[in-house]
Amino acid sequence: MLKFVVLALGAVGARADKLQYFGVWELEKNTSTSPASVAPWANFAFTSDDPAYISRLHTEGGVRSLLRVDDALLCDDGAGTGRRLLCTDFAARWAALLASAVRPLLASGALFGVNFGDELAWRCVPYSNITAMVDAVRADLPRAAAGNGAAAILYYNEAYPVFTDGQCSAGGDFDPHRVNISYPSVPAGLDWLSVDYYPDEGTAAGVAPLYERFIYPKLLGAGQRVLFVPPAYGSRGNASVGERLCCSASTRDGANPPCGGNCTEALLQWASAAYDWARADERVVGLNPWHWATSGDQPQFEPGLSAMPVLRAAYEAVGAEIVSGRLADIDFQLLQK
Repeated sequence: MLKFVVLALGAVGARADKLQYFGVWELEKNTSTSPASVAPWANFAFTSDDPAYISRLHTEGGVRSLLRVDDALLCDDGAGTGRRLLCTDFAARWAALLASAVRPLLASGALFGVNFGDELAWRCVPYSNITAMVDAVRADLPRAAAGNGAAAILYYNEAYPVFTDGQCSAGGDFDPHRVNISYPSVPAGLDWLSVDYYPDEGTAAGVAPLYERFIYPKLLGAGQRVLFVPPAYGSRGNASVGERLCCSASTRDGANPPCGGNCTEALLQWASAAYDWARADERVVGLNPWHWATSGDQPQFEPGLSAMPVLRAAYEAVGAEIVSGRLADIDFQLLQK
């Protein structure tokens, strides 16, 4: 049986002004999750487009959100490819959303910005569409005066191959047929960008070099910051799937440490490495591991974090340190009993 021990050891520098945010992808997907129960370790949510639940998160738990808007502003291309493009009436759609939800939620304090979604360019949304969408929202939600923070945070997550390979997948994450795209820089209107990077793609040690080489050179302006989306999932107890998805021996960075298919063991190492890197790099403003709920959408990446008690305890400890501003060391110990 596995026993997990978390020990807070000592404070690390004055980093509370940089690393401030912790949340989990799809934390809002299970609306039975008590906002008050997550508030001690999660201080932002970002995957909901439901104003009512965003208000509930804030009222019951004090958790603030970003409103996800890609489903409102992107439309099917009509060609049967599954590709989405900026809706022809996106300006009117945004104006309606701004009036009905964004401004009221900002005024209440429940909202502090907008999330444009997940892996847009990887899913073949043109760069010109992404920048047009960001620019339109930024025009209505401007940054505050320099040095005074931002009136609203604009954020989205991208897949790392957009930066390393300049390609997107036309038919899903593992489709071999690719089309060239151009992503010359992170859109100027964005405040935050993150990428997801998992053990079937790289190693925990490869995260910092990935950002240094491919992401940071494409940030525009001193105010742009990054988050990181570390892996937080299981393999339904299937050792061969676990070996491939949680501790692959063949990635662009080389081999992950072997884990015998045990995703909990492997991803605890990722959690520890991500937390250490985020504290050491002043450009990292938050961590938001993927994913919370077990929904059946991608069964090879399940269960989600909510059903993995050892890994969940680790990330709750990480989140509590970030939310509190202490940023203390955490001793991740996995003991066999």
